[in-house]
Amino acid sequence: MTLEVVAQRMGVSIPDRRTVVGLALALVAAALVLVVTRPAATVPILVAGDDLPAGTPLAELDLDVRRVTDATGLVVGDDLGELGDWSLARPLRRGEPLVPSLLVPPAVHDAPAQMSLSVDAAQAVLGRLSPGDRVDVLLTTEVPGEPSTTRRIARDLFVVDVVVTPSAVGGERVDLLLAVDEATALVLAGSRPEDLDIVRVGP
Repeated sequence: MTLEVVAQRMGVSIPDRRTVVGLALALVAAALVLVVTRPAATVPILVAGDDLPAGTPLAELDLDVRRVTDATGLVVGDDLGELGDWSLARPLRRGEPLVPSLLVPPAVHDAPAQMSLSVDAAQAVLGRLSPGDRVDVLLTTEVPGEPSTTRRIARDLFVVDVVVTPSAVGGERVDLLLAVDEATALVLAGSRPEDLDIVRVGP
């Protein structure tokens, strides 16, 4: 006895294949609608809550949180964290997002002058330096007939930028942009680059 005959005797109707297929397609369509209309995941970013000036610590400025689906290239988070002492390199209009390239670390404000220094890569950690690193500068002095002497002439300098380029005599040159005070700038300017060594130091 077939299922249809049993169902007829019991007074139960069995939907035909077209109905079953239609119901299945309707369920699939409903599932697709749920997937398509589901809100995309968002992440919080920081934006200017008002027109913000440059040079003022972020902790003293009016910042808002906005949620976006794509935070590429933006400052992600709903609070400043360790950025409270950082500042803006240029003013921001209300609603503009914070981006890392506009943020200036406090070390640059503590030593507002900037100075370039070019040395051979062998004298600068083989060029393995990055913006944000801190370095000491050592000066080696040689006097004929006497042992060479090395002393530290600059301590804990903030690296603003680094460019590594091929040297005309082979190897590579490391061009550093350093945040310095006036006294340090004078000492470095009076030293020969070939007598200097750059030492990367820890935080």
